[in-house]
Amino acid sequence: MPPLSSVVLYWSAGGNTAQMAQAAVQGLQEAGAEVTLLSMTDLRAEEIDLAGYHLVGLACPSYHFGAPAPVRRYVEQALRKHEVRARAPVLTHRWGVAMVTYAGPHTGIDEATPAGDYLVQGLRHIGRQVRGVWYTVGAFHGDPDQENNRLGWLGDIRGRPNEHDLAVITANARGLAHVLQHELAEPEA
Repeated sequence: MPPLSSVVLYWSAGGNTAQMAQAAVQGLQEAGAEVTLLSMTDLRAEEIDLAGYHLVGLACPSYHFGAPAPVRRYVEQALRKHEVRARAPVLTHRWGVAMVTYAGPHTGIDEATPAGDYLVQGLRHIGRQVRGVWYTVGAFHGDPDQENNRLGWLGDIRGRPNEHDLAVITANARGLAHVLQHELAEPEA
């Protein structure tokens, strides 16, 4: 059985999303996957051929209930680079996972789902079967005692993502890798 080849691409301003991406990489590697981890702003990320990977993970924070500008630029560039065809046919043995960090001080996770939806659409447009959308709480940086970290919709989120939050992502990634490796071993229909 060939190893599951994976790439996790992320953008992180304050470090929360980088931690989430690293936790996903850990889980994938624990399950035996080959993994490349790159920031979306790394020049190598622009050169990468996403079609060469079984699994593409995209990770970003939610800013004002959407994907930040550097993420939108990366996804738009990837869509131009790869053949987006009518009806976005699903490719065999090509999967995707979207990951979003958020603070949700005003309306909770509802502030994050538009960013997740954006990443999912980017993956689906290049023929990926999306096998997960994972959300993790992350505190605002700067003044950790700011009101949005203490009194927001989600309560006190100082210090998040914490060890438990990241362990959930690691477990999700490990489980996904095991499932996808099993699917890789199955003969194509």
